[in-house]
Amino acid sequence: MKVRRFNQQGIDAFRQRLSDLRQNPAADPPLDLLENERLTQPVSPELQIQAVHFETKGEAAHYLSLALNNLKAEEVATDSGLWTWLSLLFLDSVSPPTDGRRIIRNDYFYVFEPRNPRHFYRHLLFVSWQILRLAPRCHALFMGTRISSLDAITAEVMQRLYLTRIRCIFEVLERLYWDPVNRRPRRGITGSRVSPGNLRHRLPLRISQLEKNYDLVDLNADQLITLLGEEFAFKSPGSSF
Repeated sequence: MKVRRFNQQGIDAFRQRLSDLRQNPAADPPLDLLENERLTQPVSPELQIQAVHFETKGEAAHYLSLALNNLKAEEVATDSGLWTWLSLLFLDSVSPPTDGRRIIRNDYFYVFEPRNPRHFYRHLLFVSWQILRLAPRCHALFMGTRISSLDAITAEVMQRLYLTRIRCIFEVLERLYWDPVNRRPRRGITGSRVSPGNLRHRLPLRISQLEKNYDLVDLNADQLITLLGEEFAFKSPGSSF
C-alpha cells in the first residue's frame, strides 16, 4: 500500500470511527478510510508500506524508521495527518482485539496532535519513532514495552521537552534506571512517593536546578551523571530507588 496522510476531513472522519468503535467494540476497523481519495493524499516522495503487526515499541520504531526514511524527519515529526493515518493502518497493533473486541481509549493515542503539549507524546506510534530518532543506541528502558499502551517511564520523559533536548539524556536514563541483571526498570522509579533519585520527581527537579548554571545540551553521560550528584549514584543490580 502507498503511504498516505489524512487531510483534516480524514482526521475528523477517523475520530468519528473511533467513537463508533467505542460503542461497538466488535465492529470491523474502518480500513475503508485508508485509501479514500477525498480524505487522504499520498506522501511525496511515494513510499510503500505493509500492515505488519507490532508487539513492542522497538518493533514499531525500527519498522517505521525504515519505512519513512525517505521523508524529512523534521516534517514527519509534525505531520498529524501521516501519524493519524498510520494509526489506522496499524490499528490491530496499537489497539489489538481480544476475542474479537477491541478497547479504544482516548483519541490522542491514535490521533497525533503535535502542537498540543499535553497530548503529542501520547501518540503510540509517534513516540516510539521519536525515541529511536533521538536515541538510536539506547533501547532497553523504552523499546521493550508494549506498543498498545503508554508506559509510565516513556510518559514521564517524553512529556518534558527540556529533557529530550539533552543529547545524552537517554544514555543517562538507561544507566541510572535499567536493571541489567533482572532485565527490567528498577523498582519505584515512577512511583508517587518522592524518593531519592527517582525518575518521576527528583530527576526533573535536579535537571531544572542544573540548567540555571550549566549548559547541559552537549554534555556526555559521564559528565551529567557527575553533576546529578550522590543522590543519583549507581545502585547495585536489583535495587530500587
